[in-house]
Amino acid sequence: MQAGDYSAVLDRLEGFHAQPYFLAKSKLFRAMARHRQNRFADAGQHYDKFLTSHLADMPQKDRVYMEEYAEFFRSRSQAKIDPSPQFYSSLEELRKLAYSEPFLTRAKYYF
Repeated sequence: MQAGDYSAVLDRLEGFHAQPYFLAKSKLFRAMARHRQNRFADAGQHYDKFLTSHLADMPQKDRVYMEEYAEFFRSRSQAKIDPSPQFYSSLEELRKLAYSEPFLTRAKYYF
């Protein structure tokens, strides 16, 4: 992800099977990769899937931040498709929540 090779990220995550926590992370990484490829409709679907089916598999200590993170970027990807709706939350709220997150979570899910 950090190298910007989003196609390689998506290739590695194809058919990925693991414990629910790692599946949740992989769904969010898919959303992030699609978003950075400017494939906003696909990104939105992956953000939605993470929020509805995988958020509960994240550790409780990370869940509030991860939900805010996914909602924040989902709204931004949707705004690229249709700019008329209001953005979800704000960058300030995401930053505020990030300060309470463990370093490893902040490092993986930076904004």
